[in-house]
Amino acid sequence: MARIRQRRDRHFIDDHGQLFWINGPDHHCYLSEQRQWREGLSFEEVLEWKQCSPSGLVSQRFTSLQAACEAFEHNQVIWSSDLYLRRMGDEMALQRGCDDYKPTAMKEEEARGARPRRQPWLTNASASSGSGPSVTAALRCELSARPSCAPTEAPHLHRRRRSSAAQGSGVSPAAH
Repeated sequence: MARIRQRRDRHFIDDHGQLFWINGPDHHCYLSEQRQWREGLSFEEVLEWKQCSPSGLVSQRFTSLQAACEAFEHNQVIWSSDLYLRRMGDEMALQRGCDDYKPTAMKEEEARGARPRRQPWLTNASASSGSGPSVTAALRCELSARPSCAPTEAPHLHRRRRSSAAQGSGVSPAAH
């Protein structure tokens, strides 16, 4: 049984540290696995600084957000691969993986006079190299999207099995 450890709006993190997003309209939604590439960020920092992107692994459709969460927690999710979403996630990861990345809304706030903010991964790196507090263990996926990493895909340690029916169709649930 998988457990949802933390949830904010449509994002949640499971008890293995894997991040997911509930995508689509409330009455016809699906789960999308999200990969992360920064170590030492909290769940809130990953979301605020947009340090995640789709891995391409998606679920079947659900009739409500609650139904999606319940199916996840009871291991009733059928996973399939969406190559278009995977490629989009790769592009997002390349852009967001730069050390000086800031989300557009944050840049716009700063342009309007808001106090400039420093990326937490730069702050955490300098704190861990000095006498400051140690960086907490990362909540991250084994699929690394960081541009400096090798382009090969590591096996996902917590991937759920897909049914044979979902494998044979070749059509992503996201395309329906």
